[in-house]
Amino acid sequence: MSPSKIVITGTIASGKSTLCKLLESKGFIVISADEINKSLLNPGAINYESIKKSGEFDKAFINESLDKEKLGQIIFSDENKLKKLNKITHRNILNEINKQIDLIDEKAVFVEIPLYFQMEVKFDADEVWLVVADYETQIKRLMDRDNINLSYAKAKIESQRKLINMKENSDVVFDNSTSVENLNEKLEEILVQKDLL
Repeated sequence: MSPSKIVITGTIASGKSTLCKLLESKGFIVISADEINKSLLNPGAINYESIKKSGEFDKAFINESLDKEKLGQIIFSDENKLKKLNKITHRNILNEINKQIDLIDEKAVFVEIPLYFQMEVKFDADEVWLVVADYETQIKRLMDRDNINLSYAKAKIESQRKLINMKENSDVVFDNSTSVENLNEKLEEILVQKDLL
C-alpha cells in the first residue's frame, strides 16, 4: 500500500522547516524538495545542466560553478526569470520525490515543497498543509536566518505574496506567528484527528 502523501508548504520564513522537524521528531519521514533541488544543482546533475544550457542565468555561473546566492538574487528580482527557472527545474524535482516515495512503506509521508502553489506541474498530493506567519515575523526570521538586509528580505517575501487562495486550497493551516510550543500543540491535534498519531 502506498503512503498517504501530505505536502507541507507555506510562504518564505513561515516555519515550514520547523514543522518538518517536529514531524521528524515524532518518527515521520519528511522529504525536502529543497534538498532534492540542491542535489540536482550539482555539476553534472540534470537541473544544473538544464539551467546552464538555457543561457538565461549565465550571470549565476562562475567558471563551471553555479553560485546559488547569485541565482537567488536574479530570480527574486525578476518574476519572468523565476518562472523560467521553475519551468526548468520543477518536473525533475517531482520525479525524484516520486522515486523516493516509491521506496517508502509507511502510513504517511510528508513532502516539504515551499513553492507548491507556484508549480505549473503539481505534485500529486493527498493533502496540503500550509504554514503561515504574519508579515513582521517573516521579515525578522528571514533577516536573521539568511543574514540579509531589510530590502532583500522584503523582495523575497513580495515574490511570494502575489499568491492567492493558498488557505482556501489547503486542507490544514498552521499559524506559526507565535511559538514552537503552540505549533507543536496544533500539529499533535491534527495528527490525532487524521489518525496518524
